[in-house]
Amino acid sequence: MTIRTDHRPYVQASVTAIEDIGLTVLGHAITGRPPAVRTAVVTLAPPESGPYADEEVDLELAWDEAFGWVLRLPAEAGASDWFMGEDLVPSPGRLARWVDMVLSNPGLTPSREDGPQRLPESDDDAFEARLSAFTASA
Repeated sequence: MTIRTDHRPYVQASVTAIEDIGLTVLGHAITGRPPAVRTAVVTLAPPESGPYADEEVDLELAWDEAFGWVLRLPAEAGASDWFMGEDLVPSPGRLARWVDMVLSNPGLTPSREDGPQRLPESDDDAFEARLSAFTASA
């Protein structure tokens, strides 16, 4: 049986990387300690420039172990979800650059409409190893 890694160090490293590129993190919540589904939500202030600069609501960046990162942006019909892509545990720096790129140019990033990349209850040693790499640096 695979030992499930605590995702808090990875999320904290990601929050730090987002702040390091100049975006304002208003807060974050980490839930789902193993064996529950691991999740996190990072609340971002609208950027100072770009298409979302005039938004009056905070932006939400969420992560879970089934879908990876998704940036929920205001849209005419409520919210638009922008999924990062195939990597469930991208490096924090790569995540921060992606968030900045989507906020600057939302039309350049395709959204995902299919199912999860993995099932949270899966025994996945490679996934756990990638996630646990952040535990050592925390």
